[in-house]
Amino acid sequence: MIDFYPAARESGACWETFLNDLYRRGLEGSPCELIATDGGTGLHQALQIVYPKIVLQRCWAHKTRNVLDKVKKKDQPAVKKALTRISHAANRREATEAYWRFSSRWKKPYPKAVACLKKDFDQLLSFFQIKNSQLYSRLRTTNLIERAFREVRRRNRPMGVMAHTQSLQRIVFAVFHHLNQNWLQQPLKFTHNC
Repeated sequence: MIDFYPAARESGACWETFLNDLYRRGLEGSPCELIATDGGTGLHQALQIVYPKIVLQRCWAHKTRNVLDKVKKKDQPAVKKALTRISHAANRREATEAYWRFSSRWKKPYPKAVACLKKDFDQLLSFFQIKNSQLYSRLRTTNLIERAFREVRRRNRPMGVMAHTQSLQRIVFAVFHHLNQNWLQQPLKFTHNC
């Protein structure tokens, strides 16, 4: 974690302010190959302005939830398994083939679910552009940042109302600092999830 910014909402303007501040302080993005996002429109708008050359990766966890929201409960396990075959494919070609099988199987009973997947399909496969396939499991979702947000919520919920913004910022900083220290001390463990 390198920074955070308190904002009233996740609008394009708020994200642009945050990203421009990072850019002005030296985070120009030149070595960055990919940015994984949850699909929020404000962030996507700002990224196109501040970091237009960096490839965007849509989060498979968020997309899976969005697709499953359009499917009857009884079919959700089968649809989820078919989505996993796409997201966990060994390469882009296999993922595309799995997508066409998914589309053929589910477009008639759930056209909205298939359309939801199709809408962002190219950005869902952006992680395949990274040469190190051992990183795929970390790149296809926003799970690392989501875990950090859960930890912040876990720490500040028992406190109820904060006295002022600085109190919340101290908690956020402490949580992020702790997570950064843990990440530095733990060697990366690469697993292949299928």
